[in-house]
Amino acid sequence: MSTAKPAIAVLGSGSWGTALASLIARNGHATTIWGRDASQVEAIATRHENPRYLPDIPLPASLAATTDLAAAVAGADLVLVVTPSHAFTETLHALAPHRRAHAGVAWATKGFEPGSGRFLHEVAGQVLGFAVPLAVVTGPSFAKEVAQACRPQ
Repeated sequence: MSTAKPAIAVLGSGSWGTALASLIARNGHATTIWGRDASQVEAIATRHENPRYLPDIPLPASLAATTDLAAAVAGADLVLVVTPSHAFTETLHALAPHRRAHAGVAWATKGFEPGSGRFLHEVAGQVLGFAVPLAVVTGPSFAKEVAQACRPQ
């Protein structure tokens, strides 16, 4: 039995995605965060900070960052989608051809699919297949508080 922690890809580099990626990386998981904004991703990768969404909160040096979705999920055992609901379906379609067969998918996205009003688990099942392990991360919290709480003392 392997004692290695699963590698995790976090898709979404806003405040919540960055806070969760930071927490995951600080807990010893190989973690890669993916985002669309090249300058923001560059700041995460080189300055270990997300100046737009979590200014002045240091991120772990072990947190990798990329704008290449295929590279972000290439070695991931788990994928955590943390995008706004209006980008959720598009992100899953982009993820589908690159996700490793055994990799489960969870999301920390609020709301319904815009336009259709479908629940996000219905969207995920339709896009990825219902045989894929799917989960939801939810709860009352604030990104800045999570990011600050997981900083080294």
